[in-house]
Amino acid sequence: MTSTANRREFERQRKEVRVRYSLLGSEEYSDARLVDVSEGGLCMETSTPLRTGTQIYVQLLNINPEISGLAAHRTSHGRVRWTRDLGCLEQTRFGIGVQYTHPVCH
Repeated sequence: MTSTANRREFERQRKEVRVRYSLLGSEEYSDARLVDVSEGGLCMETSTPLRTGTQIYVQLLNINPEISGLAAHRTSHGRVRWTRDLGCLEQTRFGIGVQYTHPVCH
């Protein structure tokens, strides 16, 4: 049986970065925490579940600490591939898998 990690097209990198996301067409952003990122997508942790197939904008904040200003942020457009209840006792948390649908903008 092939593990999930072996089926991935791109290598995932774990990052502790703040994330903001919005639904496509909305100007209202919500905060999230990045779990990992690759060339093909990312995994983030949110307090709200997102429906599979939902198109979103994701903004990674201060992805490169050596750079300041807008150049330190990365914005991408993606589609929610999965949502999982993380089962946290203290607060409701969801893992969200996002596949990029357009190249990442720097």
